[in-house]
Amino acid sequence: MSSPASGGNYLILSPFGSRSVRGVFNTLSEGLLSKGHNVTFVSSGEPVTHHENMTHVTSPHTALDELDLFKVRFGLSVFKIWKRAFPEAAKMMYEMKEIIALWNDRHRFDAIIINSAANEMALPFLLNVSAPFITLQPAGLDPLQLAYLGNLVSPATLPSIILPYDNNMSLWERLVNTLTLVVLKYSFHRSVGTPLKNALMSKFPDLPDARSVYPTQSLSLFNSHPLIDGAVPLLPLQVEVGCMSCRPARPIEHQQMRTFLSPSDPRPVILFSLGSFQQPGRIPERFVAVLYAGFAALPHLRFIAKLPPPPTGPLPPNVYFSDWVPQQDVLGLEATRLFMSHCGRQSINQAMYHGVPILGLPIAFDQPRHCRKLERKRYAVVMQWEDITVPLLVQKISYMLSNSTERVLRVSRSLKAEKETGLERAVRHVEHTVEYGTDLLQFSGQHLSLLQYLLIDVLAVIVSVIVLIFIVLYVFIRCIWRTVWGKLKMD
Repeated sequence: MSSPASGGNYLILSPFGSRSVRGVFNTLSEGLLSKGHNVTFVSSGEPVTHHENMTHVTSPHTALDELDLFKVRFGLSVFKIWKRAFPEAAKMMYEMKEIIALWNDRHRFDAIIINSAANEMALPFLLNVSAPFITLQPAGLDPLQLAYLGNLVSPATLPSIILPYDNNMSLWERLVNTLTLVVLKYSFHRSVGTPLKNALMSKFPDLPDARSVYPTQSLSLFNSHPLIDGAVPLLPLQVEVGCMSCRPARPIEHQQMRTFLSPSDPRPVILFSLGSFQQPGRIPERFVAVLYAGFAALPHLRFIAKLPPPPTGPLPPNVYFSDWVPQQDVLGLEATRLFMSHCGRQSINQAMYHGVPILGLPIAFDQPRHCRKLERKRYAVVMQWEDITVPLLVQKISYMLSNSTERVLRVSRSLKAEKETGLERAVRHVEHTVEYGTDLLQFSGQHLSLLQYLLIDVLAVIVSVIVLIFIVLYVFIRCIWRTVWGKLKMD
């Protein structure tokens, strides 16, 4: 293997992921490429980056790209789709000649970096490999992922990714979170491990259970930041690398958009975007109509909207709509005062970096949890799609333009003042792991059972000793009493 200083070889595997998730791993690829490394990237869609040292292999499944988040929100069981699509995607993946050729060549890599969010189909690349195994969680801190290395963060302080809670939970929320984490932990084997093993049994009969593979991680990266997500105790091998994609704004290239955003127009700018996962054309028409009506009711503001055309009537003159928006470049404008967002991981990182408050419109998955955290910190207010009306929309926008800016600007200043960006931190830790290993940083608690970790066995010993002492004292006192009482009766 080559030294990281001389240009290492890195394999990044995210074969099952949405456009936004691919963007996270593409950013990490860019960071490694900028340091002179060679990157082989496996994903279900073309990467944004094209580089002479980048090799891209397309995995065969794009189920998440075709998923409509509004259907998930309004009753579609994504878990049933996931359970069906996941083993199918895994089987298709290893029927590809390019994937098998890469698998046969897996020993040449200095490190293998895998998406830890539902990408267990990539685990066969770790078979009989001595290179460091590194994970990156694109959605941020996950209690179950933290626990693999022995960091059992209390369910009272960190909610599951799928729950709409923040780190300050009520009694009921702590109960629901605890039960959810228990169910997720023990249903993992049945819903993921067994179907995956069955799908890959013919090609990889020695493939171990994923639950036994994840604890062998050399490094665990999380796409989160304590300024945005709150502080959580982490081990040395667990590193937050949030805001990896954040950068200063660049000039707007599109002529019509640049004209609309002209600095000579004194009206504040509001950006509306539901990210790269939800395609604008799939936003329900009733919501599109309400959004345009709300924008038209605020002519003293300018709106850049990643939306389809108005379903009825003309386009309001204060609105520029497009199916693509250079999000960071618009957020970085001095005139941009508010971001109407679904609160996806990348979007909230970029909004906080550029100091723009958020009007949250969460749809599904981890978005409600992000919104709840931002609202608790007063970086955002949240509006549910079921409640959206023109008067409520106008009220929320007006409120946000008068509040929250200073708190968000404080976060922005702090993020920009850091000596190391999230991407630089990620690359540094990856290189250090390859160069020096992490065996000296392993947490001894990782090898303890839950009973040992919570000192239940110690408490059992203490209680047993106390009970034994009371029994001995009871027997001793009773014997003395009977002896004394017997002599008294004889007298």
